[in-house]
Amino acid sequence: MEGRKGFRRIVVWGAWLALACAGSEPPGKVVLMEGGDPRGTRQRLESARAEDPDDIEARIALGTVYYRIARDALDQNRDEARYATYLERSVEEFLSASELDPTHDSPHFYLALMDVYRGKPWKALRGFDNARKLQPEAGVAYTNIAEMFVYVDRVEKARAWNQRGWRKGAPAGAVRFNDMLIAWREGDLDEARRQFEVLRSAHPEALRTINVASLAAPPQRFVEFAGYCCGSPACGPYMEVPCRALELRVEPRAVSEETVLRELRLEIERERRLRDVYRQRRELEIRVEGDDPFEPELEEGRDPEE
Repeated sequence: MEGRKGFRRIVVWGAWLALACAGSEPPGKVVLMEGGDPRGTRQRLESARAEDPDDIEARIALGTVYYRIARDALDQNRDEARYATYLERSVEEFLSASELDPTHDSPHFYLALMDVYRGKPWKALRGFDNARKLQPEAGVAYTNIAEMFVYVDRVEKARAWNQRGWRKGAPAGAVRFNDMLIAWREGDLDEARRQFEVLRSAHPEALRTINVASLAAPPQRFVEFAGYCCGSPACGPYMEVPCRALELRVEPRAVSEETVLRELRLEIERERRLRDVYRQRRELEIRVEGDDPFEPELEEGRDPEE
């Protein structure tokens, strides 16, 4: 991952959770590598936060670890109570980070990531666009939005945002991943397979996780990747038609009414607190509420490097 305000990919960019600053680990901070010890990392980060409650990077890292624990609880163990508890803790850390520094993009990225998983694509798209507004020269900010446009079946917009991301320096793996999704969405399986092979050989890190959930093993064929996507509540419901074309079953997200209500109460509180933050910082033009279709437009003009 990159340093402060460094972007992450929605589905796969960031197979590890790292607390980094200016391209290197700050003294005393903790890194959770894929396959690492979430409990030990959580305890060390909680100690760091207790020592300095205003440490924004510690809060963001802790929020990320809490969310990973929440997702594992639901995806692997169907433990809804543990999922909801750690989701609430995760959101609290990201909200606190935004209150400490309203210009930090990472809280918006992770909150949007949660919306992707919860089946709230337009809210997620708004969150990723908020992150882009706070870090407009980060190429992967544009590829994040491109990926969401694939999920809501706005392919031409996805292609345009992906191309802008490439021109702004987004990682090649992120761009190729979206090219693969676009081809799959359009029914061009030959192109989707070709893009997959490029990813597998040149950018394998782009095929190790889906929405921060580690895959059991990196897929070796496109149909294996498609099976992972279709079987994930964070991917499959958005790609239902392409999944059906491959005769793959889509795994819906199924949680109890009680869990849905806890998520809803958390969403209401999240919007209230963010609204309070950005009411005082109107110049940042951050939007924090609403589930209505929202399609950010690319700004006119040439990129600096063009």
